[in-house]
Amino acid sequence: MKGLKWIAMFGLMALLLTAVADDALAQRRGGGPSQKQQPAGFTPFLEFSATYGSMWGGNIDLTYGINSRKIRTGTGPSYAFALAYNLHPMQAVEFSYTRQEGSLDLDYKGLRTLTDMSVNFWHLGSIRYLTPPGKVRPFVMLGLGATYFSPEESTFLLDEGDPDTLIHTQSSTKFSFNLGLGVKSYFGKAEKIGIRASFKVMPTFYNTWGGMYFGSGGAGLTFSGNAIWQWEAAAGLTVKFGG
Repeated sequence: MKGLKWIAMFGLMALLLTAVADDALAQRRGGGPSQKQQPAGFTPFLEFSATYGSMWGGNIDLTYGINSRKIRTGTGPSYAFALAYNLHPMQAVEFSYTRQEGSLDLDYKGLRTLTDMSVNFWHLGSIRYLTPPGKVRPFVMLGLGATYFSPEESTFLLDEGDPDTLIHTQSSTKFSFNLGLGVKSYFGKAEKIGIRASFKVMPTFYNTWGGMYFGSGGAGLTFSGNAIWQWEAAAGLTVKFGG
């Protein structure tokens, strides 16, 4: 069942990203459904957003001997920068960078903080607006990319009386994606500056594998793995350039 869940999730993401690419190609060719749906006078434009919020979650199950423990990224403040190209009144392509200033915590003979740690997300994806252009624009977002974990310290002795509890950590980069809901609310007659608020889930995958198979019954793609699930609630400013 887990494998089917991941396959369905990645299939949905692929379809949404393909729709973005189709829109862009249709506009370049000067035709297609996307162009017909555009209202007269629409001009593609850039939009820059900066937000600040909080990020939480991020548990990983560990095992020391017969004891099951959890390591996690501690709750901490986050900030993000995003650059979106609005290629259609109802859709945009967006590149975003999100950084959490948190900690690396371990539940071993009580919850303890091992070290400060930053978590960095780079994602490229799509924004799909739910209403026509106006002062208030609710939207859904989806992005694919990578997460970089950067702990400040790398060696920890969990129990001073037991040298076998010495563990090592290191910076690492893993595949990740984001999925979320948000809203933009613009000010003034020109509607060039506004407020952006969003809620996102941002899973990062580890111990992953995937593959393709071919046979008499057809072909398919499989994917499996574990994920570090993190959530973010954030708000800030957004500014339009052009349009």
